[in-house]
Amino acid sequence: MASAGLGLRLHDSLYGSDHHRAFHMWWEYAKQHYIPIRGQEIVAPMTSYYDPILGVHMPAEGEPAVSLMLAQWLLPTKPDEARVLVDWAIDRIGWRSDEAMENQGGKQLAQRELIYGMMFAREYGDGALLSRLSAYAEANYEPTWDEATGEFTWGFGLNETYPRGQINAMAAMAEALSEGAWQRLFAEPNLHKFIEQTVTGVDFPNFCLTQAVYDVDRRSLIIASDRGAPAAAGQPTTFRITNVDPDRCTVEADGVVSDDWRVVDRNIEVSTTVGEHSFIVRMN
Repeated sequence: MASAGLGLRLHDSLYGSDHHRAFHMWWEYAKQHYIPIRGQEIVAPMTSYYDPILGVHMPAEGEPAVSLMLAQWLLPTKPDEARVLVDWAIDRIGWRSDEAMENQGGKQLAQRELIYGMMFAREYGDGALLSRLSAYAEANYEPTWDEATGEFTWGFGLNETYPRGQINAMAAMAEALSEGAWQRLFAEPNLHKFIEQTVTGVDFPNFCLTQAVYDVDRRSLIIASDRGAPAAAGQPTTFRITNVDPDRCTVEADGVVSDDWRVVDRNIEVSTTVGEHSFIVRMN
């Protein structure tokens, strides 16, 4: 229900509904029976799993990962309680002590816990904690660029043929977040993007965008790409811009006005090559 609460919150923000009140009602019950937060403290073991038929609670004693996972779901709706869970996990692990950043008992720090820690450090703007956790991740979790595919992944010491998808997705989120971004995503969703110029039809992963930002004041969509997949370097490719009036727009490619685009279904299709480029689509 904690994760479902995120969907309810986002639906309310988008459509002005009031479905999220069901979550608030559940949360008061949950604090009494599953997540015993009293004020600024966790006063008893949290429930990791509950069987309603047998009435069995499986406690999550000493498992900071459970606390951090729950905090991620709660943060946009219950920020105060989420902060209690995060601070409890940080204290439990001891990330702010020198000893915690070394291998403990011959074992590496738990990957999921540390990635969650990086995520919350970014969300809360805690640069000191982020620096410590990032340094540990860089030294121990095998950050790797695959030159053949142009992909970046973390190996996490798992010695697997393919990088572990779920935990790499978490790590990507930890890298991409800015301060307060996770809360804003649900509380202040960007609705203007549905009517502003938008990039679509990108041949990913061959052609990779590093920027696609609409400048309201300049009425311009600013786009940039990186070198893309090495095997596709220099190959022709296209992408489209929607929510645009083709009769009133101009396209700049790498700083020069370009005619290398065409109208398709009242959108525009820009032709280019796989590689590092910049584009500005202006509405005149």
